Amino acid sequence: MNKSIRRYVVSAGVILVCAGALLIFLINRGVPAVDVSAYVPVAAEAVQTSELKLGAGDPRLQGMRLAAQTEALSLYYHPETTEFAVLDRRSDKLWHSNPAEREADPIATPYEKETLGSQFTLTFRDQMGRITTFTNAKESVARGQFEAEAIEGGFRVTYTLGDAELGIDALPKFISAARMEERVLSQLDEAQAKYVSARYLPKKDDPETLERLDTAVARDLVLKRMIAAFEEAGYTAEDLQADNETAGIGGGAVVDRPRFVIPLHVRLEGETLVVTVPSGEIEEHPDYKLRMLNLLGFFGAAGPDEEGYMLVPDGTGSLIYLNNGKLSQELYAQRVYGQDENDNIRRRGQIAESVRLPVFGIKSGDYAWYATIEQGDAIATIQADIAGRNNSYNQNFASFALRGEDLLELYKGTTVEEIQLLTEERYAGDLTVRYHFLAGEEADYSGMARHYRSELERRGVLTPLTGEDRLPMFVSVLGAIDKRKTVLGVPYRGLVPMTTFDQAADIAGRLQADGVQAIEMRYLGWFNEGLSHEIPARVKIDGKLGGRSDLRELAGMLEAGGGRLYPDVAFQHVYQTDGRFSPSADAARFITREEALRNPYNRALNRMDRNLGDYYLLSPIKLPYYVDRFLDSYADVGVGGLSLRDLGDKVHADYRAGRVVFRETAKTIAEAQLAKLSEQHPELLLSGGNAYALGYAARFVDVPVGTSGFGIADETVPFYQMVLHGYADYAGAAMNLSEEQDMRRQLLQTIELGAAPHYLWTHEPSSTLKFTPYDTMYSTSAEDWYVAALELYQRTAETLAPLRAVRMEQHLRHGEGVSEVRYENGVSLYINYTDRPVTVEGVAIPAQDFIVGGERG
Repeated sequence: MNKSIRRYVVSAGVILVCAGALLIFLINRGVPAVDVSAYVPVAAEAVQTSELKLGAGDPRLQGMRLAAQTEALSLYYHPETTEFAVLDRRSDKLWHSNPAEREADPIATPYEKETLGSQFTLTFRDQMGRITTFTNAKESVARGQFEAEAIEGGFRVTYTLGDAELGIDALPKFISAARMEERVLSQLDEAQAKYVSARYLPKKDDPETLERLDTAVARDLVLKRMIAAFEEAGYTAEDLQADNETAGIGGGAVVDRPRFVIPLHVRLEGETLVVTVPSGEIEEHPDYKLRMLNLLGFFGAAGPDEEGYMLVPDGTGSLIYLNNGKLSQELYAQRVYGQDENDNIRRRGQIAESVRLPVFGIKSGDYAWYATIEQGDAIATIQADIAGRNNSYNQNFASFALRGEDLLELYKGTTVEEIQLLTEERYAGDLTVRYHFLAGEEADYSGMARHYRSELERRGVLTPLTGEDRLPMFVSVLGAIDKRKTVLGVPYRGLVPMTTFDQAADIAGRLQADGVQAIEMRYLGWFNEGLSHEIPARVKIDGKLGGRSDLRELAGMLEAGGGRLYPDVAFQHVYQTDGRFSPSADAARFITREEALRNPYNRALNRMDRNLGDYYLLSPIKLPYYVDRFLDSYADVGVGGLSLRDLGDKVHADYRAGRVVFRETAKTIAEAQLAKLSEQHPELLLSGGNAYALGYAARFVDVPVGTSGFGIADETVPFYQMVLHGYADYAGAAMNLSEEQDMRRQLLQTIELGAAPHYLWTHEPSSTLKFTPYDTMYSTSAEDWYVAALELYQRTAETLAPLRAVRMEQHLRHGEGVSEVRYENGVSLYINYTDRPVTVEGVAIPAQDFIVGGERG
């Protein structure tokens, strides 16, 4: 080989090595990320404070004085306990932050009385992982460690929780013999000087430096006498700081005890009370990590003799009757928007409906209040409990997870040790809850729904439906799935078509021929290797289903009949990895620092099952990149509609060290992507329907149609539907895959909820899905379901189509299994789930049937 060829080969080798190194670097670095701080909601400017000047009191409010007032409300503040009360001037009803008669509670322990008198409680972990709870009543107010200031519309209280005294650290750990004589001993009488000298001894390696004898000084009486002696000698904080710096300890004294500073803003805004914790201003001891903050746990709490209920947002909505006596049942607690999938625990707790709306409230007699979590909803948990368990009050409130928390399992032989881990970083955005007050006919769950709905409309989140009164039929079509196959004994993953584009057109054509025109078709598994598709950084239509022209023809056919095609995409779950996604760089991380790789749950074992496949959680800060790439590529498909499988349904955190993305921040990022997607594709269909997504689509599937059935709850109500009806077309999960297979009951439930029918169909038989991760779709054949689905749709459309754009006015329960839904135009729907005929207000309702009553407005 001559020299020139040898140089060429060497150069080519160097180039290949460099290219490989560059490729590895880019893969490990991943795709571009957004700046997390840009998505953390905090006040644009610091709140301006001034001296709090209180006005006159109210004879019903002992010790409280006026702090702020609007046309509708008055805010009173107690300068000694920091509790407050809101007077609704329209109804003369008082709402207290804490029960006024709490000291007389016959069942509350001293600790519970502290909780009853607190505006918030904190839970935190020490360095050993032990949990402790602080109440602001005991740890701040009782110690006199708070400062109140005026802000616009109300007041701000800054609470310092924990023992703020320096204790033994008020004395220098090390001090030179010369300074001890000059600054302390020479200023004291002989007896005191001797007492102090006996508790400082020369260091062995440095006799000129004296060391504090902690075992002798730490006793309370000794410590008090020593501190008094140093104070009498004129030893100052500046002296302490100088001696500590000389000894290499650092600045002033460090208190090695839990200590937190929490600011709380309470203000009136029009007809509402707004309570905010600017968590970015929270201070904490470095060795004690805040975990949870329970905010206003007893605001508007109902006593043991009051009648009414608590509204909780479980699924469609649940009522917990006041004082229902269900003390054997667990208290209600649910995370808003469901559990965070960024959870390394492979077991699953109770199967529950998701909380879609961050709303909760209490009705007592002729009065009610409800609250909306405006900031921090994605890290919030809504809790409710009845009187009689720990105290005599029914409570409903929000708590906030200030840090991510996970479980680390350490295996030692045959035993497993579990360690709870918290993130180093703490959430720094504002936490805000807004309280609304109702009275008279408005003071029930229907009134809460109407009021909340009007607020969403005022803010531009909800827009009234327009167009023809045609009830849609939602048809989810399963295109292609991946299935394990073998060739000559070698396994591989092959693509199996379940419904081609032409076959989907046949299903649509048959429905149109039978009078179903408004077909909203969601096409699942149409690109990038089927239902569990590759990361959508590009769009490549699966050829086994047909071509681009076939997809466009299907879309045109549906639009001609008054419907639309919605090709489906999942962004947050990454089912297949390729060169466009690097798990090490682009996946979210558990708190344990592992890549967030999850498996679907096995329903029999109630655990994740690796045999059902796996998927990564995409880091939220990488989401904008993939949305942008998808939009660029999807533009060539030529279909206007788009279905989003997870952006309106799920939200998860990323606990990667150094760039933690809390769930609230992830929600804000997801909402920004929804805005971007809806701008380019106004015809969106979303799955789930979480509150932050409601403003970006007018079609939703998989919305809640029931509740979790918690034992403490007493009644299911369609609160979610009362908010959404008339503003969006919606449907629950696919009816052919529902656990409820009583067709009659499905019809009645659809009528009561004002929902459209929804089915998930395939052209191929369901048996094709056996022995795949998709075998939970056990009954999908369109041929098997067609006749029953058509009959249910026709019966439903006859009743609900004229009401499609009409708002629900009221929901009533006329007895077990008998309900009524009243619409704004005067129409009433009476639904009888029982197996016997009933008569309500002169209207006879056959068994397991419904009747349309009232007059159309």
